[in-house]
Amino acid sequence: MRSKDWQARLRLHTFRVEEARRQVGEIELMINEFRRKQEELESGIRFEEERAGITDPSHVQYPPAALDMRKRRDNLLKSIADLDRQLDEALARVSDAERELEKVQLMVEKAGEPAPEAAEAHVLQARLS
Repeated sequence: MRSKDWQARLRLHTFRVEEARRQVGEIELMINEFRRKQEELESGIRFEEERAGITDPSHVQYPPAALDMRKRRDNLLKSIADLDRQLDEALARVSDAERELEKVQLMVEKAGEPAPEAAEAHVLQARLS
């Protein structure tokens, strides 16, 4: 393989690792934001229940605002569970992409081609994390 071909493959695999890591970061941000909103809703539910003196959602006089907040919180919990599954999948993609990048780097080394410094630094960072 020509030097340009190896460099192109390294750039491609480096990009795949970076993209997979970016997706992990985005999912983690969304999970954290949803958890923060969940805590706000739970605080609002407690406030409404204490104000009304009723904690049983099936009670006729249970505050409608608390019922609405409970529904929103339950939907958030479902979304968080879905995001947790997506996070697991994204982490697996990162791991796969890092392994593929390492394979390409080994092939480059065996071929005697100099590896771009960015790709080398990226694999070193991946090994340290």
